[in-house]
Amino acid sequence: MAPGSRPPFVLREIADGVHAAVALAGGFGLCNAGIVDLGDATLVFDSMLTPMAGAELRRAAERLTGRPVDFLVNSHYHGDHVRGNGAFGAVRIVASRRTRELMAERGMVHLAEERSSVPIDLEALRSGRMPALPSERAVYEGWFEGILATPADFRITLPDLTFESELVVHGSRRTIRIISYGGGHSPSDVFAILPDERTAFLGDLLSIGFHPWLTDGDPERLAEILERIRGLGPEVTVPGHGPVGTGRDLAVMSDYVAEVRRLGAEARARGSTAEEVGRTPTPEAYAAWNFSSQFAPNVAFVYERAGRARPAVTAGA
Repeated sequence: MAPGSRPPFVLREIADGVHAAVALAGGFGLCNAGIVDLGDATLVFDSMLTPMAGAELRRAAERLTGRPVDFLVNSHYHGDHVRGNGAFGAVRIVASRRTRELMAERGMVHLAEERSSVPIDLEALRSGRMPALPSERAVYEGWFEGILATPADFRITLPDLTFESELVVHGSRRTIRIISYGGGHSPSDVFAILPDERTAFLGDLLSIGFHPWLTDGDPERLAEILERIRGLGPEVTVPGHGPVGTGRDLAVMSDYVAEVRRLGAEARARGSTAEEVGRTPTPEAYAAWNFSSQFAPNVAFVYERAGRARPAVTAGA
């Protein structure tokens, strides 16, 4: 199959007028998105990795709702969730204030870094020098090819509507709550919940069958945020990566974060070296998860944080 020829996502209907766009391995989307028909307005949650995937997502939203997209929500600043923004044209882009700041500060810097490293990574993947599970090889290939296919003149399209803790959009058909509890996966994360449908679009606060990337956030705060979201009682959960799930998947994610925190803290307490921590094996419960190279760095991140948090010794104490 030629690069970019695979669709970026498949649509999953959650309720009448509510759809998840679940990223397909090998496509240029990488992250999941959501499409919500509010009745008198259309809202899309996250815009995917590339402007090409963003354009496909916009067309899907227009086809499903019969109207242009009115609101686009960015869950956090990472490129695979926001680089499709510009494909939506005249739309109100919603994010937390901090997410907008991070997109402006780091968005193009991160893309430049990826454009430099991806050719090397793609060659290593195809030659077998990059360790990867069979199930994730196509995921990585679509990711890397999507970066290379992004136009040279691409620029990040920033949000124009920001908030601090909650923004509620009341449509004629349904209401959606757009919420931030601060940073957990990243320095600032936003999720959206449909109270009547008991459905949550969670961005990378939740991954299902994929190792989360914890090293740009705060695992302790993430654990707290997951508990708060569980308290809202969602029955359907749309993760940033992986299939549509249930409220139970929030508990699985909490268990994962707890295991990473435990292993990192124990390694620090017994005086393990950074090199030893970098070889931490993946527990059997998560061995088949995609992004398999993430587990040891996640543990190492907690290990390093534990070292930085160690209190200074005061003379005479």
